[in-house]
Amino acid sequence: MKRKGRSVILSLVLLVSGFLISFSYQQTKSEPEMVQLNDSQWEKEYFYQQQLLDMEERNKELRDELKSKREDIQGYEKEWADREQVVVDFVERKKKLQMLAGEIPIQGEGVQVTLSDAAYIPEEDQANQYIVHESHIHKVLNELLSAGAKAVAINGQRYMKDSYIACTGPVITVDGVQHPAPFVISAIGDSDVLSSSLKLTRGVLDQLGNENVEVKITEEQRIEMDARLSTEG
Repeated sequence: MKRKGRSVILSLVLLVSGFLISFSYQQTKSEPEMVQLNDSQWEKEYFYQQQLLDMEERNKELRDELKSKREDIQGYEKEWADREQVVVDFVERKKKLQMLAGEIPIQGEGVQVTLSDAAYIPEEDQANQYIVHESHIHKVLNELLSAGAKAVAINGQRYMKDSYIACTGPVITVDGVQHPAPFVISAIGDSDVLSSSLKLTRGVLDQLGNENVEVKITEEQRIEMDARLSTEG
Protein backbone atom coordinates (compact mmCIF):
# COMPACT_ATOMS: atom_id res chain seq x y z
CA MET A 1 0.00 0.00 0.00
CA LYS A 2 2.81 2.38 0.83
CA ARG A 3 4.50 1.54 -2.42
CA LYS A 4 1.37 2.43 -4.38
CA GLY A 5 1.09 5.81 -2.66
CA ARG A 6 4.64 6.69 -3.50
CA SER A 7 4.04 5.88 -7.15
CA VAL A 8 1.08 8.24 -7.27
CA ILE A 9 3.09 11.07 -5.70
CA LEU A 10 6.01 10.50 -8.05
CA SER A 11 3.69 10.56 -11.05
CA LEU A 12 2.15 13.83 -9.87
CA VAL A 13 5.60 15.41 -9.39
CA LEU A 14 6.68 14.32 -12.85
CA LEU A 15 3.48 15.71 -14.39
CA VAL A 16 3.92 19.10 -12.74
CA SER A 17 7.59 19.22 -13.70
CA GLY A 18 6.73 18.43 -17.32
CA PHE A 19 4.12 21.14 -17.38
CA LEU A 20 6.56 23.71 -15.99
CA ILE A 21 9.24 22.73 -18.52
CA SER A 22 6.73 22.99 -21.39
CA PHE A 23 5.43 26.38 -20.20
CA SER A 24 8.98 27.79 -19.88
CA TYR A 25 9.80 26.62 -23.42
CA GLN A 26 6.72 28.31 -24.88
CA GLN A 27 7.54 31.57 -23.08
CA THR A 28 11.09 31.44 -24.40
CA LYS A 29 9.85 31.06 -28.02
CA SER A 30 7.40 33.99 -27.70
CA GLU A 31 10.08 36.48 -26.54
CA PRO A 32 12.05 38.41 -29.26
CA GLU A 33 15.33 36.89 -30.12
CA MET A 34 18.47 38.89 -29.62
CA VAL A 35 20.35 39.34 -32.89
CA GLN A 36 24.00 38.78 -32.47
CA LEU A 37 26.16 40.61 -35.05
CA ASN A 38 29.72 39.76 -35.82
CA ASP A 39 32.47 42.31 -36.59
CA SER A 40 31.88 42.23 -40.35
CA GLN A 41 28.17 42.92 -39.93
CA TRP A 42 28.91 45.76 -37.50
CA GLU A 43 31.24 47.35 -40.05
CA LYS A 44 28.57 47.14 -42.75
CA GLU A 45 25.95 48.59 -40.42
CA TYR A 46 28.26 51.47 -39.49
CA PHE A 47 29.12 52.06 -43.15
CA TYR A 48 25.45 52.27 -44.16
CA GLN A 49 24.67 54.58 -41.28
CA GLN A 50 27.51 56.89 -42.32
CA GLN A 51 26.29 56.81 -45.93
CA LEU A 52 22.81 57.77 -44.79
CA LEU A 53 24.14 60.64 -42.65
CA ASP A 54 26.29 61.88 -45.56
CA MET A 55 23.30 61.74 -47.92
CA GLU A 56 21.14 63.68 -45.48
CA GLU A 57 23.87 66.30 -45.11
CA ARG A 58 24.25 66.53 -48.90
CA ASN A 59 20.49 66.88 -49.31
CA LYS A 60 20.53 69.75 -46.83
CA GLU A 61 23.35 71.43 -48.78
CA LEU A 62 21.43 71.00 -52.04
CA ARG A 63 18.26 72.45 -50.50
CA ASP A 64 20.22 75.47 -49.26
CA GLU A 65 21.86 75.85 -52.68
CA LEU A 66 18.48 75.59 -54.41
CA LYS A 67 17.05 78.25 -52.12
CA SER A 68 20.02 80.51 -52.86
CA LYS A 69 19.65 79.98 -56.63
CA ARG A 70 15.96 80.80 -56.46
CA GLU A 71 16.73 84.01 -54.60
CA ASP A 72 19.34 84.87 -57.25
CA ILE A 73 16.82 84.21 -60.02
CA GLN A 74 14.23 86.39 -58.30
CA GLY A 75 16.85 89.11 -58.01
CA TYR A 76 17.70 88.82 -61.72
CA GLU A 77 14.02 88.90 -62.65
CA LYS A 78 13.49 92.05 -60.58
CA GLU A 79 16.59 93.63 -62.08
CA TRP A 80 15.42 92.79 -65.61
CA ALA A 81 11.94 94.12 -64.82
CA ASP A 82 13.49 97.34 -63.48
CA ARG A 83 15.68 97.63 -66.58
CA GLU A 84 12.68 96.99 -68.81
CA GLN A 85 10.73 99.71 -67.00
CA VAL A 86 13.68 102.07 -67.40
CA VAL A 87 13.71 101.36 -71.14
CA VAL A 88 9.94 101.93 -71.33
CA ASP A 89 10.26 105.19 -69.42
CA PHE A 90 13.16 106.24 -71.62
CA VAL A 91 11.21 105.50 -74.80
CA GLU A 92 8.17 107.36 -73.48
CA ARG A 93 10.28 110.33 -72.48
CA LYS A 94 12.05 110.31 -75.85
CA LYS A 95 8.68 110.23 -77.59
CA LYS A 96 7.43 113.22 -75.57
CA LEU A 97 10.60 115.15 -76.33
CA GLN A 98 10.26 114.33 -80.02
CA MET A 99 6.67 115.58 -79.94
CA LEU A 100 7.73 118.80 -78.26
CA ALA A 101 10.58 119.17 -80.74
CA GLY A 102 8.19 118.62 -83.61
CA GLU A 103 10.02 115.53 -84.88
CA ILE A 104 6.91 113.33 -84.86
CA PRO A 105 3.17 114.01 -85.27
CA ILE A 106 1.10 114.85 -82.20
CA GLN A 107 -2.59 114.88 -81.38
CA GLY A 108 -4.87 115.83 -78.52
CA GLU A 109 -7.47 118.28 -77.32
CA GLY A 110 -6.94 122.00 -77.59
CA VAL A 111 -8.15 125.22 -79.21
CA GLN A 112 -8.15 126.83 -82.63
CA VAL A 113 -7.81 130.58 -82.98
CA THR A 114 -8.69 132.05 -86.37
CA LEU A 115 -7.37 135.52 -87.16
CA SER A 116 -8.97 137.29 -90.12
CA ASP A 117 -8.60 140.68 -91.73
CA ALA A 118 -11.39 143.10 -90.94
CA ALA A 119 -14.42 142.67 -93.18
CA TYR A 120 -15.03 146.43 -93.36
CA ILE A 121 -12.35 149.06 -94.02
CA PRO A 122 -13.40 152.73 -93.79
CA GLU A 123 -12.40 154.78 -96.83
CA GLU A 124 -10.65 157.39 -94.73
CA ASP A 125 -8.38 154.81 -93.00
CA GLN A 126 -5.44 152.86 -94.34
CA ALA A 127 -6.08 149.22 -95.23
CA ASN A 128 -2.87 148.22 -93.46
CA GLN A 129 -4.59 149.00 -90.15
CA TYR A 130 -7.25 146.35 -90.77
CA ILE A 131 -5.19 143.31 -91.70
CA VAL A 132 -3.47 140.66 -89.59
CA HIS A 133 0.21 141.30 -88.94
CA GLU A 134 2.96 139.11 -87.47
CA SER A 135 2.68 141.02 -84.18
CA HIS A 136 -0.92 139.82 -83.81
CA ILE A 137 0.11 136.22 -84.41
CA HIS A 138 2.96 136.54 -81.90
CA LYS A 139 0.52 137.77 -79.23
CA VAL A 140 -1.65 134.68 -79.67
CA LEU A 141 1.34 132.31 -79.79
CA ASN A 142 2.93 133.77 -76.67
CA GLU A 143 -0.33 133.58 -74.71
CA LEU A 144 -0.97 129.96 -75.74
CA LEU A 145 2.56 128.85 -74.88
CA SER A 146 2.40 130.68 -71.54
CA ALA A 147 -0.89 128.90 -70.78
CA GLY A 148 0.78 125.50 -71.24
CA ALA A 149 0.23 124.60 -74.89
CA LYS A 150 2.22 121.46 -75.73
CA ALA A 151 2.33 122.12 -79.47
CA VAL A 152 1.33 124.95 -81.77
CA ALA A 153 0.76 125.18 -85.53
CA ILE A 154 -0.07 127.98 -87.97
CA ASN A 155 -2.31 126.87 -90.84
CA GLY A 156 -1.21 123.31 -90.10
CA GLN A 157 2.53 124.07 -90.02
CA ARG A 158 4.26 123.33 -86.73
CA TYR A 159 5.62 126.38 -84.98
CA MET A 160 8.67 125.90 -82.76
CA LYS A 161 10.55 128.21 -80.41
CA ASP A 162 13.24 128.74 -83.03
CA SER A 163 10.75 129.39 -85.84
CA TYR A 164 10.63 132.81 -87.47
CA ILE A 165 7.61 134.70 -88.78
CA ALA A 166 7.69 137.48 -91.33
CA CYS A 167 4.85 139.59 -92.68
CA THR A 168 4.70 140.66 -96.35
CA GLY A 169 1.49 142.51 -96.92
CA PRO A 170 -1.47 140.12 -96.48
CA VAL A 171 0.86 137.09 -96.47
CA ILE A 172 2.60 135.59 -93.42
CA THR A 173 5.80 133.58 -93.88
CA VAL A 174 6.57 130.88 -91.31
CA ASP A 175 10.06 129.36 -91.60
CA GLY A 176 10.10 130.34 -95.26
CA VAL A 177 6.62 128.96 -96.05
CA GLN A 178 3.98 131.53 -97.06
CA HIS A 179 0.43 131.44 -95.66
CA PRO A 180 -2.44 133.71 -96.75
CA ALA A 181 -5.18 134.96 -94.43
CA PRO A 182 -7.15 133.78 -92.57
CA PHE A 183 -4.58 132.40 -90.16
CA VAL A 184 -5.64 129.41 -88.07
CA ILE A 185 -3.48 128.96 -85.00
CA SER A 186 -3.95 125.52 -83.44
CA ALA A 187 -2.75 124.65 -79.94
CA ILE A 188 -2.79 121.26 -78.17
CA GLY A 189 -3.31 121.38 -74.43
CA ASP A 190 -6.04 121.84 -71.83
CA SER A 191 -8.76 123.46 -73.95
CA ASP A 192 -10.47 125.16 -70.98
CA VAL A 193 -7.22 126.71 -69.74
CA LEU A 194 -6.08 127.82 -73.18
CA SER A 195 -9.45 129.33 -74.07
CA SER A 196 -9.82 131.10 -70.71
CA SER A 197 -6.32 132.53 -71.00
CA LEU A 198 -7.12 134.15 -74.36
CA LYS A 199 -10.42 135.57 -73.08
CA LEU A 200 -9.06 137.33 -69.99
CA THR A 201 -10.28 140.88 -69.50
CA ARG A 202 -8.00 143.27 -71.40
CA GLY A 203 -6.20 140.18 -72.61
CA VAL A 204 -5.22 139.03 -76.09
CA LEU A 205 -8.77 138.80 -77.41
CA ASP A 206 -9.61 142.36 -76.35
CA GLN A 207 -6.31 143.69 -77.69
CA LEU A 208 -6.84 142.12 -81.12
CA GLY A 209 -10.37 143.46 -81.28
CA ASN A 210 -9.07 146.96 -80.55
CA GLU A 211 -6.60 146.53 -83.41
CA ASN A 212 -9.36 145.65 -85.90
CA VAL A 213 -8.53 141.94 -86.11
CA GLU A 214 -11.44 139.53 -86.24
CA VAL A 215 -10.91 136.61 -83.85
CA LYS A 216 -12.75 133.31 -83.54
CA ILE A 217 -11.89 130.84 -80.78
CA THR A 218 -13.15 127.24 -80.75
CA GLU A 219 -12.40 124.43 -78.34
CA GLU A 220 -11.58 121.13 -80.07
CA GLN A 221 -11.69 117.58 -78.68
CA ARG A 222 -9.07 116.38 -81.14
CA ILE A 223 -6.40 118.30 -83.01
CA GLU A 224 -3.82 116.55 -85.18
CA MET A 225 -0.49 118.11 -86.11
CA ASP A 226 2.14 116.84 -88.52
CA ALA A 227 5.83 116.77 -87.70
CA ARG A 228 7.87 119.90 -88.23
CA LEU A 229 8.81 120.61 -91.85
CA SER A 230 12.43 119.78 -92.56
CA THR A 231 14.55 122.76 -93.57
CA GLU A 232 17.39 120.60 -94.93
CA GLY A 233 18.12 120.57 -98.64
